[in-house]
This record gives sequence, C-alpha cells and structure tokens, in this order.
Amino acid sequence: MNSVFLHAFLSGAIMLGFAAIGLFFVGFWKRTSDRLFLLFACSFFLLAIERLVLVLVSPDYEFRSYIYLIRLTAFLTIILAIVDRNRAGK
Repeated sequence: MNSVFLHAFLSGAIMLGFAAIGLFFVGFWKRTSDRLFLLFACSFFLLAIERLVLVLVSPDYEFRSYIYLIRLTAFLTIILAIVDRNRAGK
C-alpha cells in the first residue's frame, strides 16, 4: 500500500475521531450550557480542521509548520477553558 494513501486514510480517521468528540461536547454544552464544554468542542473541531489541512497541503510545501498554529490554538483554548472553569468555581 502506498504510504501517501495510508497517511491520508489515517489522518481521515483521526479527523473523524476529533469531529465525533467535538459533537460529543456540543451535546454536553446543550444540556448544561457550561462554557467549558463549548470551548472543548471548539478545540476538537480545530484539531479536526488541522488534520484536514495537513492532508490537503502538499508535503513539499516549505511553510507547512504554520499549519501547526491551528493545533497550538486548539491546545491554548483547552487551557483557557480549564483556567476559566477553575476561576468561575471560586
């Protein structure tokens, strides 16, 4: 099997997982109206988008590292959600 196709398949599976987790958190947010779940959902949707962009961009693209800013934004959103939740509890 060609490694390009295998990479695309695995990235698609990971993207589907991130999107499913995002929908899972959207369901919790609708039930509880808690901002933590909304921010977690946004983070996982960002991670799904980052996976999609990684597949669509050519591996020879030299500025590919800028795509990882999407991942950084997602992780910072998760940190922000946790800090916001802990501050709201006090």
